[in-house]
Amino acid sequence: MHPQEAQATKAIVDRCNKCGLCTSACPVYRQVLIEAANPRGRIQLVKNYLEGNIPLTKRFREIILTCLLCENCMVNCPSGVRHDQVFNVLRAELVATYGLDWKKRLIFRLLTDEKLLRSSLVFARLGRNWLLEKFAKEMRIGNIPAGRLPLVNPRPFRDRFNEVIRPDGEAQGRVFYFTGCFTNYFAEDVGKAVVNVLRKLQVEIEIPAAQDCCGIAAILSGEGDLPLKNVQRNVSTLSRSRADAVLVDCATCGAAFRKEYPDLLSRKGLDASQAEVLKGKTRDVMEYVAERLAALPLPVNYAGEKIRVTYHDPCHLVRAQGVSDAPRKILRALPQVEYVEMEEANTCCGGGGSFQFDYPEVSKGITEKKIGRIRATGARVVVTGCPGCRLTIGGNMGERDSIAVLHPLQLLDMALSGDDFTKLPFALPGRL
Repeated sequence: MHPQEAQATKAIVDRCNKCGLCTSACPVYRQVLIEAANPRGRIQLVKNYLEGNIPLTKRFREIILTCLLCENCMVNCPSGVRHDQVFNVLRAELVATYGLDWKKRLIFRLLTDEKLLRSSLVFARLGRNWLLEKFAKEMRIGNIPAGRLPLVNPRPFRDRFNEVIRPDGEAQGRVFYFTGCFTNYFAEDVGKAVVNVLRKLQVEIEIPAAQDCCGIAAILSGEGDLPLKNVQRNVSTLSRSRADAVLVDCATCGAAFRKEYPDLLSRKGLDASQAEVLKGKTRDVMEYVAERLAALPLPVNYAGEKIRVTYHDPCHLVRAQGVSDAPRKILRALPQVEYVEMEEANTCCGGGGSFQFDYPEVSKGITEKKIGRIRATGARVVVTGCPGCRLTIGGNMGERDSIAVLHPLQLLDMALSGDDFTKLPFALPGRL
């Protein structure tokens, strides 16, 4: 670790007064009840490592990695300890010491090379949409049956457009739509809903084919070098865009632009000024739409059957970006919806990116609590702005659950189109 980085990290951990207010907020600690598995315990381990009292053992590595990075500890810390910065630095130190798991390195290599990613799409479609569907639907990936993994789009979503979608009349705004990997390759239904809603707002939409993976999966695993070229290209392209805003439909991509990019570049001693510009321009699409709801032709007089809907706050949206009101404002504006708030809506669902696959037993308990709270609302639809959360929640639903798992703009798009909400496919997360 660079001496300046070590000094900065030491200054953060020294702020911890061991009060323990972070412990009850930590979903991992609540699941395993081990002191080393709560934020206070991890911070003290890091402090002792920085002071030269303990080495980076494999047990140390496991303790640092058994963290969802949900940031609940941060918002409950009266001393303002930036746990996320500390754990990101230590994960990078662990990668430098032990290397990265070969499976993750392979996945990150694919994600950070757009040409390689697109060329692998044929094999991904064959493997997921045919082989798994035909022969191995009950095989589990972590806790999720393979048959509940999302299907691969027939073709990349961005290939549907000639980069710029212009409104019929005078443009009421110009936006850059960063689709991310998930919408582009797995969730075209979400992408269609986003485009449909923005078109009804008379917005000019730029969807360039040349977009790179945000790279946050690698960054949060401690591998900051591999995605660095993606980070720099995205910063250069998006920060200089003539658009009023850079919109994302994925909470994790939004967290990358608004939080991780400036932090990563600063840690590496690189110029982060343009990353700060991108941070200021980035908006979750629900924020952008919620501010313009009055301009949408939502039905006023609705006498049909309402459908009960609840909302789950993704960690990367509610804490990393501070977005909570916008999705609720959208849902409450839909006359076809009876909105019900679930208990602890802003607690982690247990996915945590690869956490659910690396630590399936810990993840399972956290996810079961979340699903139990969803069931308790009596909702027939749960919506959330994170593809990872939709995968985790939908993939872990019971066989008898009849709950659709969607993005909020999918419901808004249906409302604007006059679709019958009662005909939603109440089963697995998937396409409308």
